[in-house]
Amino acid sequence: MRFVVIRHAQSANNLLWAQTGTSAGRHHDPELTELGHTQAKRLAEAVADGVLPWRITHVHTSLMTRAVQTATPLADVLDLPLLGHMEAHEIGGVFIEDDEGVRTPHPGAAAEQLMAASTRLVLPPGAGPDGWYTKPYEGEGSDARARALVAGLREQHGDDDVVALLTHGAFFQHLFRALLGIDGMTGWVTKHNTAISLFEDQPEHGGVTARAVDWMPHLTPDLVSE
Repeated sequence: MRFVVIRHAQSANNLLWAQTGTSAGRHHDPELTELGHTQAKRLAEAVADGVLPWRITHVHTSLMTRAVQTATPLADVLDLPLLGHMEAHEIGGVFIEDDEGVRTPHPGAAAEQLMAASTRLVLPPGAGPDGWYTKPYEGEGSDARARALVAGLREQHGDDDVVALLTHGAFFQHLFRALLGIDGMTGWVTKHNTAISLFEDQPEHGGVTARAVDWMPHLTPDLVSE
């Protein structure tokens, strides 16, 4: 199998951090900024123009609004369903943080709101009129969730499939380890907004190869953000 793992485009929270160096005033489920929408459009255009070494056969996305908004133009240019995935969310889940730093889970966007972002979106069971995030705040467990997500995608798809996954920067650290079979890792893998990472099964070389990490052929320097 081949995996095309993409971080969402710039969100309002990303911009807040870039401008202030703090998350004070963050939104629990931010939308894309104007720059973010431009990044998502450039990503889709580049894929349509053949920038990838493989043709994507399936598009999965986190159900956080910023990921769905990023995935929408990609699914449109590929003329594919947009498969919502409840386990592809950012670490912590959807949460509200009070002035004392206490984090309380939030159900996230309602089905109607998500479907308004993309008519191609296929919602999984559990994503209903009151939201989709029903778990506690995720303080731990991201590694196990990443491994389960990768295993589930492998069960769902065949060896010839090319699976795109729209996800998040911090959760990518866990996906990176899960895809490459790394039990532990120090440091951080940079993942800019809409950056692409390519992973390919290569049994002849003993496992999975990361062919590209944090690759942004679709962005000019003035459009790059974290």
